[in-house]
Amino acid sequence: MAPLMKLVFLKFRSSFLTPGESQKERLNSLSNKSSIVNREYTQAFRTKSYAELCTKVQSQIGRTSIDRSLSSSSLSDTAHCMVRLSESLLEPGRETLENMIKTLNIHHLLLDYFQASSDACDVCELLLWGIHQTRANYHSIGRAIKLAEMVFEDASHVEEQNHLICRELSAFASLTNPLSAITWVQFQGMHDNYMALFHELTTKHKKMRRRMKLARACKRVRGLGLIVSYCVITAAVLVLAIHSVVGMLAVLGLASSCCVGMCNRKGKSIRSSTYLEKSSSTEGVCAPLDVAAKGVFILINDLDTVSRLAWRSHDEVEHGRWRAGMAVRNYTRLGEIMWEVVKEFRVHTACFLEQLEELEKHIYLCLVTMNRSRRLVVEEILISHSMS
Repeated sequence: MAPLMKLVFLKFRSSFLTPGESQKERLNSLSNKSSIVNREYTQAFRTKSYAELCTKVQSQIGRTSIDRSLSSSSLSDTAHCMVRLSESLLEPGRETLENMIKTLNIHHLLLDYFQASSDACDVCELLLWGIHQTRANYHSIGRAIKLAEMVFEDASHVEEQNHLICRELSAFASLTNPLSAITWVQFQGMHDNYMALFHELTTKHKKMRRRMKLARACKRVRGLGLIVSYCVITAAVLVLAIHSVVGMLAVLGLASSCCVGMCNRKGKSIRSSTYLEKSSSTEGVCAPLDVAAKGVFILINDLDTVSRLAWRSHDEVEHGRWRAGMAVRNYTRLGEIMWEVVKEFRVHTACFLEQLEELEKHIYLCLVTMNRSRRLVVEEILISHSMS
């Protein structure tokens, strides 16, 4: 009763709040919610699985960068290293799932879930390589900023300084955008496909839940009907046995009919056992489908966040390339434009690198949650097959 009165009091009090007070309370509640979300994200970034994934990816990318710098065929080496990185990121790996598919009878929607999460891992991998390459491309901007910070009194040195800055800006503008490996249209297509898979998983899970409830209800009704019929037969036998000797003969007749009924019941139970086996197999598939649906829902939200951050960083790189190209094109006529562009880079580069770091963290978080969901689905599949 006390919580109800407290709720009524709060509603009654809110109706008499001034607009300023109600706005202040709303702002306080929003700030509290945002602080809770930030705390949860901070805790997620401090988990052991997150740290292990970061170390694995960074060591692999760093090793690949060294191999690429020492080798001549960079394209084939990069493709090979991307395959190795994808194999190390997925848990459980593709080879483990292939062995499970050969030995176990897995529902086709669960196979679609594993394929969807594998495709999402490939997208995250491309973005991680794009982030690494973008940082490498911005080394030219860093060198241009350091050159601009040097002060020379000799005019010849100033001219050489301008030439070197222009060369660094030209090198940056000529590089392709590494974050354009995945387009916005592809992100939207993935979102639509994953939403369709989510609806299929939830619909199938609901149908199986209804089938399981119906099986349990039929089992209860069948058991209750069996008990009632045997009670009626027993009561009839007792009445006939008490009233007449003829009842004894009737007892024999009823007993024979009871035996026939038991045989019929046994036949029905044999037929119903197949239905119970179907319901048990349904129960074995229902739990993995539920976990897979939850995993797809989380994956959709994570990829939506990653796509927004990735496209924001992509636009920032494109804008930087456009500014650098404009400064190079107008260097001979308007040399001061180049200095203005370098000044803008000095102001915005640190903020942009923080955006890249935020994108990288969300990609790691997406991979961690995706691997956790995959492991849970595999565990449910193994539990259902061990019980069957």
